[in-house]
Amino acid sequence: MKALPILLTALLSLGLLSNSLPKKTKDTSNTVLGKWVKMGPSGPMSLEFKSDGTVEVNFGNDKTVEVVTEYEIRNDTIRFKDKKGLMCPGTGVYKVYHGNYFISFDLIQDTCGGRIKSTMGFWTKPDFSSYLKKLNEKIAETKKPSLYLNRARIYLALGNSKKAKADLDVYLNQNKTDARAYINRAGTRFPDDMKGVLADCDKALKLEQANKNAYFLKGLALYQLGEKEEACKNFSKAIKLGFSILKVAEREKCAEFWENSKRE
Repeated sequence: MKALPILLTALLSLGLLSNSLPKKTKDTSNTVLGKWVKMGPSGPMSLEFKSDGTVEVNFGNDKTVEVVTEYEIRNDTIRFKDKKGLMCPGTGVYKVYHGNYFISFDLIQDTCGGRIKSTMGFWTKPDFSSYLKKLNEKIAETKKPSLYLNRARIYLALGNSKKAKADLDVYLNQNKTDARAYINRAGTRFPDDMKGVLADCDKALKLEQANKNAYFLKGLALYQLGEKEEACKNFSKAIKLGFSILKVAEREKCAEFWENSKRE
């Protein structure tokens, strides 16, 4: 298995960039309360949102609180500001989405790689087994594509890319205009199917030309295929669309190409 960049591994271990999502909710301040879990890059993680406006972050889901963060939700946007523990400087801003079986965060602005890696993507409830059981029963009864998509989100939160991809395949066979679902499926293809990643990203970009996550994943796939200059062009597009952390994360790979493009 090829080694993956640290940032990519972190984003994929959860289900990548949280881009296959329902319509934005008007106010998620109450729905985020409680404990959420996912499989992070180094193992299980949890977030526990308190009614006093703080979040307790546990990197091992072992009842040890590593970070205490203040949060503020306005409509569908959440702001994090670390207060105790392994702190990040500044404020992180994310879109927050909530469904019956999951919650997810999509990057708007944050310069702290650690917070991005530990926040972005899909999260599910600690009793996810009961959610999966209910979904399995509903899928057996109705075969609704949306149910396959919801189950895929839970599998993404649990780090099970193989099962998530199988459900996304079913969903996308009947919903070919969901750009965000193509992005999620692209993420499940790493590290062995780079051509599949490119195909899914291209489909997503035909539907959403300003999808920063599509350019990010496309860049990673191109780099793995040895097309370094094209990869860096796609990273640049992702940066312009708001994925600013890539300026640091991919600087070593792209410094020469980016410098040459400035001279042209």
